[in-house]
Order: sequence, then C-alpha cells, then structure tokens
Amino acid sequence: MIVLFALIAINSLFLPINGILFPIEYRLPLEGRVPDPGSPWPLPQKWIKSNETLTLDPKGFRFEANMVSCDVLINGMKRYRDIIFIDQRSVKSTTLPVLKSVYIDVHNINDCGYPEHNNNETYSIDISNNSVAKITSVTVWGALRALETFSQLVYQNDITKETLVNITSIHDFPRFSFRAMHMDTARHFIPKKVILANLDAMAYNKFNVFHWHIIDDQSFPFESHRFPELTKKGAYSPRHVYTQRDVLEIIEYSRMRGIRVIPEIDTPGHTHAMGKAFPELLTPCYGQKGKPYTPDYPHFSSMELINPLKNQSFSFIKELFQEFRNLFKDDFVHLGMDEVFYGCWESNPDISKFMKDNNMTKVSEVEDYYVKRTLENVKDLGYKTMLWQDPVDNGVKLANGSIVVIWKDKRLDKELDLWQNYATKIAKNGQQMVLSACWYLNYISTPYPDQDWEKFYLCDPGHFNGTEEEKKLVIGGEVCIWSEFVDATNILSRLWPRASSTAERLWSNSNDTQDVNTARHRLDQHRCRLLRRGIPAAPILNGYCGDYEWDMNNQEKLIDLGDRVRL
Repeated sequence: MIVLFALIAINSLFLPINGILFPIEYRLPLEGRVPDPGSPWPLPQKWIKSNETLTLDPKGFRFEANMVSCDVLINGMKRYRDIIFIDQRSVKSTTLPVLKSVYIDVHNINDCGYPEHNNNETYSIDISNNSVAKITSVTVWGALRALETFSQLVYQNDITKETLVNITSIHDFPRFSFRAMHMDTARHFIPKKVILANLDAMAYNKFNVFHWHIIDDQSFPFESHRFPELTKKGAYSPRHVYTQRDVLEIIEYSRMRGIRVIPEIDTPGHTHAMGKAFPELLTPCYGQKGKPYTPDYPHFSSMELINPLKNQSFSFIKELFQEFRNLFKDDFVHLGMDEVFYGCWESNPDISKFMKDNNMTKVSEVEDYYVKRTLENVKDLGYKTMLWQDPVDNGVKLANGSIVVIWKDKRLDKELDLWQNYATKIAKNGQQMVLSACWYLNYISTPYPDQDWEKFYLCDPGHFNGTEEEKKLVIGGEVCIWSEFVDATNILSRLWPRASSTAERLWSNSNDTQDVNTARHRLDQHRCRLLRRGIPAAPILNGYCGDYEWDMNNQEKLIDLGDRVRL
C-alpha cells in the first residue's frame, strides 16, 4: 500500500512531477504504484525500461524516415515534434547525452492511402545509448502508433524545463484490431472543431475507428446533394449542418491519424428527421382504429419506421447509401437497425395484409424482410456492413462478414439481459462482434461519477461463456457517447479520460492491466498529458497536474496550444 502524501514529500523539489493524486479522505490512503515520468498509455505489450536518461534538443531534434513521400508519415513526424516540444520553454540538458533523432523504418513503403480493416499496427521502439533511436513498423499505421508512444516516453523536468527520455525498448501491438469511438451528432450538433479535437484525443489513446452516428430522429445534419430537402427540413437550422466539404476534411484529418471513419445511416427506425422531408417514406400508424396517422403515446407517434411495403423506400435508402459511398472512404457502413419498435407496424392494416399474403406470422419477419433487402442493396454498392445487435436478437439472418455491435446490457436497462449472454448466443451463430455495452460514456455513476472509469477499465470483451474460437469472433470494442445531455460545452470532458480506460483494455495485455490502484496513478498522468495537449480531460480524483497546468489560467493560450498541434 502506498500512502501518496508521504511520497510527495520525498525530493519533491527535484523530481519532474507529472501528476499527483490525493485521497478523498486521508484516513483512506491511496494504494498502487506511482508511475515514473514518461509512462505510456495504453500500456505497451513489452516494455523494457531503464533509469539511464538522455536529453532532446528542441532546436536540433528531428524525425527521419524511409518513406520520404508519404504524406501521412510526413505530417505525423511534424505533428509529433510539435507535441514533444509543446512547451516553448523546453531546453536540452547540458550534462546528459543528446538524442539527436529518431529514424523510422516502415517495411510496407507503398501503403500510404486510407487506413483499413485489420491494418497491421505492430511497431518497435529502440532508444539506446547513442544519438539515434529507431522505430520499426510493418505499416505507416504502426509508425503512427509508435510516434504516439515515443511522444509519451518523452517528459519534461518541471523545474529546469529539460526535455528527457529514458533508454527504452518496446515491442507493441494491439490486443484487438477494432478500437472505436461512437459519437452521436444528431441529438446535439457537435461543431467540427470539437470533432477534430476529439480525433486528436482518439489518436493520443490509439483508437483507430470513428463511428459517426451522424443522423437520427432529432435532426439530419448531413448535407445531401442527392436529396437536399433532407438537409433543409431535417437539420436543426441551416447552420447546424456538416457540409460535404466538412465531411471530407474530417475524413482526411482522421486519415492523418490512422483513424477510419465509418458513417451510420440508421433505419428503419430513428428516421423521423427523414420523414420531415419525405413523410411518404414512413409507415402510417393507426393509434385510433381505422384512422391513419394517429398516435398512441407512448407506444408510437403518428408515423414511425421506414415503410417496408414501398419500393420507393428501398430505392431512396439505396440512393442515400450511394451518396455516402461516394463520399466516405471506408469499405464499411453502419446500418443501425436498433430499437425497431413494432407497435406502429402492428397497428397498420396494410402491414397485416402484407404479412398474411406472404405467410408471415410474426412482425419480426417484416423486419427480416426489410433487413435482407437493405443488406442486398448496400452489398450491390460494394459496402461491407456493421449493425446493432437487434436484428440478430429478433432472429434475422445476416450476410456473411457482417459485424454485430453488442450494446444491450442489464446495467443499462433492467429489462435487458447481461451483455455476456447476448455475446454467447451471437457467437453460436458465428458472427463477428464488437462490444460496446460496457462503455456507454453518456451514463454517469454516482456518488463519484469521475471514478466510473474503473468499471470501464475492468470490462473485458473476452469474459463471456464461449469456446476460444468463439471468443476470437470478438474483434474489438467501442465507446459510445450519445448526445442527449452533451454538446460542445461538455462532450470532451465527459469522454476523457474515461474513454482512456477502454483504450487500454482494447490495446494492452489483459494480464498486465488488472491492477486498478496502479492504473489510477497512470491514468492521472495520462490525463495531465491530455491537458497539456489541449484536451479538457476531467479529473479522476483530488490532486494537481504539476506543471501541466502552467497555462490553465489563460484558456485562450491553452486552446491555441491545442490548435498548434492540429494540422
């Protein structure tokens, strides 16, 4: 057990302090080991540390690489040099050996396009007692992860401002290839600048997928050239819109950080914003017998769900997917398909006749019909698909290669089952899975909401009842932030550093990351690192961030620093 305030007294004037936590009450001392300065998050798979220290010269340090024409790597080297020397007061030590440069050797030198599913992100870092360190990776995406780790290994003496790094050897790779963040920009519009800042934070935590829940019932903020009425009538206002130029900028910004962008078009439910422009696409509900377009609150409104009886519905959705296919670069699209509440379909006599004519006995068969036609349409466009688990729960058979996102859990809604039981059933079907149920970050715990990162940290995608082969069907996880109660004022502080706990669970060796008490101190150091880089990450306990708060009194300056490393 470590009593933290006792540690603070030891050589506190001479140690480079990166972050210090204090207990809630001194009668409840904090446990765990305080990390050395320059401890990376997520924890590398293999990390050989040394107490031997080198210094970096802000005026002369450089990155070099064998990929001389790759814009991703060139941009990354410049960006990370700026991050390392973000404090313009940084100096080199006059007594320590100087690390003059880092050479980056990428094996696949022709791979510099867009990040893809299952990219190899393996890398090695060798910092020895000479003037040149070496990064080795298979792909440029691994090189980006290595640059992030190297930037975290570098630290600053808070008193002398000397820039330091210890002799180190790292061999690292992700535990899961799919490490995503889902962001809802429909319930509240999230400004582009905030999305870009969040992409920075994702890169600082080695997330590699941005799942963009861009539209929903509340608004349609995507600028559609094919169906401009969607934007005109579905967006909150003409200013609450992501233009296609904005979308391309976000995709390119993500590419430079090795992050894929997967858009979501959620149907047949969550489509009221579409209905504002094209009401004929939605199913008329019969809240009053014999009267179409009448609600039965709280079961359904006057019209709900895409109407599966109309060919126009499928042709419209296909054309919308085609527009997304032409704009977004990733081969995957998320189809949504969650929370298809059957009440409206059950009230509609035309749906009943359709079921009778097609020998259907359950409304879930109507959903099956809709899903299969939609899957065929997106397959024709060359898309691979992801979707929420709901259709699978309702007995819908998916196309081979579809990825199911498990979101349901009893801890989110007492009417649901445990996520582990859903995973067991879906694995029996042979479906690849991504877990999100543990990591709904829009939910906060009481009485200490800033400590709920601990439950996120301890959730493991492999902890369900299945064979080893079935557990291999879990390809990763994603944190979700739904925006009912967040917008630009609080979304970043709600996400960070809570999402960092999931980042380590998805990247690092699970056997090495079970000690929550030690992780608490490491996460605090990382939270301080995020602050220094301009991300308004919330505190996880009492304490302070040493010299990382040196410009917090000047918020404009802090924002400028964040912008300076966003290229």
